[in-house]
Amino acid sequence: MIMAAQIKDVLIRQMKETDIDSILDIDKKISGLERAFTYENLFDSLIGGEIACSFVAEVEDHVVGFILASVTYVPEEVTGACMIQILGVHPGYRRQGIASRLIGALADICSSKGIREIRVMVDQHDTNLQGLLDTLDFRRGSIVNYSLALP
Repeated sequence: MIMAAQIKDVLIRQMKETDIDSILDIDKKISGLERAFTYENLFDSLIGGEIACSFVAEVEDHVVGFILASVTYVPEEVTGACMIQILGVHPGYRRQGIASRLIGALADICSSKGIREIRVMVDQHDTNLQGLLDTLDFRRGSIVNYSLALP
């Protein structure tokens, strides 16, 4: 695989089932965890469908980034919104504009389908992702996320 400093052409394309192994590999490099079982239902619902809004970034035929997203019903506005579930870029390819291009591809497909909002939940300590989203004109929404830890 080539290194980030050598990136010339990045191809952004819709995700295919054959990308799953590459995506899991990138996720493991980012998180340090093997969590394929958590992706099974996610992939079934996010690849293809009425609006295919999951993309990968390729450099020289290698997947180096991905975005998994889905269209969801937003009751407070009685409209549809696109929800980013997972965004990941291989650590060796960060700060090359790949995440921005993946989000841009998502925004383009959503706009073409009449979807006017993209949402994402972000860990309060993930300042890198928050900074990226701020740069791309995302703003904090009005929805507050509550969690209940179960025994």
